[in-house]
Amino acid sequence: MSRSSTYKDNYNDLLKFSLADLKRHGYMVGWFSAALTWTRNGNKRATINIVVNLNLLQQGNYVQLDYTVDSRPISYRIKLIQIPSNLGKGFVWYFICPLTGERCRTLYKAGDYFSSRKAQRGTLYESQTYSKHYRWIDKTFGPDFKLDAAYDELFKPYVKKHYRNKPTPKAKKVLRWTEIADKSKKTKLKSLEEYLVR
Repeated sequence: MSRSSTYKDNYNDLLKFSLADLKRHGYMVGWFSAALTWTRNGNKRATINIVVNLNLLQQGNYVQLDYTVDSRPISYRIKLIQIPSNLGKGFVWYFICPLTGERCRTLYKAGDYFSSRKAQRGTLYESQTYSKHYRWIDKTFGPDFKLDAAYDELFKPYVKKHYRNKPTPKAKKVLRWTEIADKSKKTKLKSLEEYLVR
C-alpha cells in the first residue's frame, strides 16, 4: 500500500536502543558488560557488545560500543550524564550524542555509528513515506483498526483487565482508542477525492 521511500532510511528500519532498554535489562548498575542483539521475524539482524560504566572512581558515566561494519572493527564511547528530574525526585540519565553533542534518550544507527534522532538527516518515520491514498485510509479507518487490535490483545487468554480494582494498561489502551474512534466518527472527514486534491 505504501510507496517505496526515496530516502535511504526510515526510523522503523534502523537499529536502536534506549536508556529505558538498558534499565529494563538491568544494565544501569556500577559496571555491566553484555551483548545487544536485534532480531526481526525470529532472524538475527545484528549484535553489538556494550559496556555500561557508571563508576565515577574509574572515569565512568559512559557506554562503550564495540561491533563491526563490513568487517571493520568499530569501538567508541558515548558519554552519560544525569539531570535532576522535573518531578523533583532523583535524576534522569541521558546520552550525549557523539555527533551533535545534544542530550538524548534513544540512539539510532544510520551509517557506521549510533547517534541521536536529530543527527539522522533525511531519515523519516515510516508513516512519512506513505502515499496520500494510504494516509487517507489511515486517518479515516486507523482508529477503528487500532481499537480492534487493542481488543484482541485485551481478550487473549489469561490477560487481566483489572488489577486491584483498577484497569490494567491494556484495558486503558482499549478505553483510549475507543475515545479516539468515537471522536473521529463525530468529525467530518474529507472524501478521498478531497484529500488527494491538495
